[in-house]
Amino acid sequence: MTTSSTAAIAHLADAPVEDRLAAAISIVAQQFPDRVAIVSQAGSQDRRTIDYAAIADRIVTLERQLDAMRPIGIVARAKQIESLVVIAAACGRQHVPVAFLVEDSRDLVGELREWITLDDSLELSCDANSARPCSVFDSVAAQIVVATSGTSGPPKLIEHSWDSLLASSRLAEQWHGLGWLLVYDAARWAGLQVWLQALLTGGQLVQPASRDPDTVARAIVEEHIAILPATPTLLRRLITSADRSTLARLTFDRITLGGEAADGQLLSQAHELFPAAKITQVYATTELGEVFRVSDGLAGFPAAWLNRTLPGGAKLSMRRDGELLVQLSRDTTEVATGDLIERRGNRYEFSGRRSDVIVVGGAKVFPRRAEELLRGVLGIADARVYGLPSAITGELVAAEVIISEPLPAGQSPESIRAAALAACRMGLEPQSVPRILDIVKKIATNPAGKIPRRPTV
Repeated sequence: MTTSSTAAIAHLADAPVEDRLAAAISIVAQQFPDRVAIVSQAGSQDRRTIDYAAIADRIVTLERQLDAMRPIGIVARAKQIESLVVIAAACGRQHVPVAFLVEDSRDLVGELREWITLDDSLELSCDANSARPCSVFDSVAAQIVVATSGTSGPPKLIEHSWDSLLASSRLAEQWHGLGWLLVYDAARWAGLQVWLQALLTGGQLVQPASRDPDTVARAIVEEHIAILPATPTLLRRLITSADRSTLARLTFDRITLGGEAADGQLLSQAHELFPAAKITQVYATTELGEVFRVSDGLAGFPAAWLNRTLPGGAKLSMRRDGELLVQLSRDTTEVATGDLIERRGNRYEFSGRRSDVIVVGGAKVFPRRAEELLRGVLGIADARVYGLPSAITGELVAAEVIISEPLPAGQSPESIRAAALAACRMGLEPQSVPRILDIVKKIATNPAGKIPRRPTV
């Protein structure tokens, strides 16, 4: 990227916040029209690309429609990432509210019944069932509506301003022109953060054909990815299951982990495999946005942060039962996050979600503790611990484990399974020992890329 374009993008901070995405794409399109903005289906034979000039043209075309119609709001139901980008950019610059709804939140569209749905055609048409004419435009602030992942309950709609959406975006020169991997759902909060950051800084956004470890690894190598934003689950799967020869070719400038807590074992593995990468853990939620970042390579966060205002203005505290509370600023109320923490030495580490706790005969079981122990057993690549209904104890603990390939010398799947159960009996309270332990080829993840703690269908 030339000095002039870098300077222009750096000055985006002076533009109205809702205009920045469209403005950034326009700047790059004018100077580098053929630069690839998005690679879809990466790591497969169906790979396709779209350049900045094509995206900029589509934004202008949609803006004309929005300006002529002035809808109350747009519900983005596009499946292609480039269409979501166009909708966000055009709606932002035209001050039209936009909602991103993924498949598991489609039932929430009733709350936006006066808004117009827009798909990959990017053709705006009046909704005959709208309660008011499409020509009516309320003078409301441009806003972004995003659905929660439903990790701890049914999905719900959360309203954000463009200020809160872009609060964590970096526009400094060292972020310009980089390759970003998008393994999050593009219409969820974490996915929005990734593609906004990539395109605001003239980078290349790469979406692999699937979350299969080998496909992801190929996409990283072939597209020269510099930034890996991912859940700990995806990084662990990449490290333990991707083809060894491909894995050896992976290099990153940065790895940003979010969506789940990362344990010390995973952080150590990542540092060993990718010594040049800066590894950052981000604590963020759809409701709150980004709260804090940890970059010291250790699990959890420093104990000194509790009951103290952090540099970004947030204040952390804890209920008696261990639930993390967050107050974003002095002017906001304290929010219960649903995340449970416990002190270990000079750190607070995450023990799990309140909704993940398994209750066995009245005793609480934290799945993460059992998972960490299982992953430490020789021959186990990954593990999932979850609760099953029980007529006797209310719930019982079940587990799935993936056996490493190749097997350790002298070991068999059954001997590894026996060792895992023995380790649980020695290292866990009796109620936390899995009553069912299955060996599986793959551990399912939910649409947000996280490990589900309840039975998967």
